[in-house]
Amino acid sequence: MNCRIAGLGVGLGLIALGIASICYLQVASTRFDPTTWRAAETAPFNSDAPRLRMADGLLQSGKLLGKTSSEIDALLGPATVTDYFREFDLVYWLGAERSFMGIDSEWLVIKFASDGRVGEARIVTD
Repeated sequence: MNCRIAGLGVGLGLIALGIASICYLQVASTRFDPTTWRAAETAPFNSDAPRLRMADGLLQSGKLLGKTSSEIDALLGPATVTDYFREFDLVYWLGAERSFMGIDSEWLVIKFASDGRVGEARIVTD
């Protein structure tokens, strides 16, 4: 009986490790590539959208902070046209929310400071 319980525990542990590995691979950031970023604007609604992983890397690097509107446009292209997140100056659709039962989208939102440079950039969900 104890061997069965131990075997079940090991089996469940391996399953959990496998699921965690898959989640890590989906969430791990990807080096920013402008061509892929722009092509992914119309990517299918799935959690493997390349913009999700690239946005993580951009935010972690701090490369967006301090850039002007024209520098952001040159880097990321035109912002997504949406009625969401009106309190931000620029909004970019990234893809489907990264969660087990995600039904929303994730967005990169950017707000400019009074000097006209990016003061805030983060990922939000709708």
